[in-house]
Amino acid sequence: GLKLADYVVTEAGFGADLGAEKFLDIKCRVGELNPSAVVIVATIKALKYHGGIDAKECTLPNLEAMKLGIVNLEKHIDTIKKYNLPYVVALNRFNNDTEEEINWLLNWANENDHPISLSEVFSKGGKGGIDLARKVLLEVEKENNFSYIYDLKDSIEEKILKIATKVYGAKEVVYTKKGL
Repeated sequence: GLKLADYVVTEAGFGADLGAEKFLDIKCRVGELNPSAVVIVATIKALKYHGGIDAKECTLPNLEAMKLGIVNLEKHIDTIKKYNLPYVVALNRFNNDTEEEINWLLNWANENDHPISLSEVFSKGGKGGIDLARKVLLEVEKENNFSYIYDLKDSIEEKILKIATKVYGAKEVVYTKKGL
């Protein structure tokens, strides 16, 4: 794809803590890829779920749960920032999202300088992704200093520690004799 197109988009898997970490630290290193930007996909339903609401109730209006769940999105943003990459938050809009919830999230992102786009591809097809595409192109043009979470010369223990603390938020890593 890189030989045939001006832009190549790939889906790296779920979350900045799993899919993106493997893609950025392993695949990009092995493939000698230098990503230009990251799209962090969010849904109001997922934010509510991370705010402590039962999955069966996540389609019901609940601004307070969404506000509590924002810490999950903040952590994904923080992780991508550790790679020194520009990003855009893509808020995938669904029919049960309320205007109040959408507006709160858009305002939160703007107040915290997080580029965000209301993606309506689910309901409008390609036309619903034009704003997101434009915002991604703006981020792609920015200079970035992409870097890895760990160095290949690090010991296994150092690599694990760096991933655990920088990506997953662990305070420390404790090994048992069996683990070593």
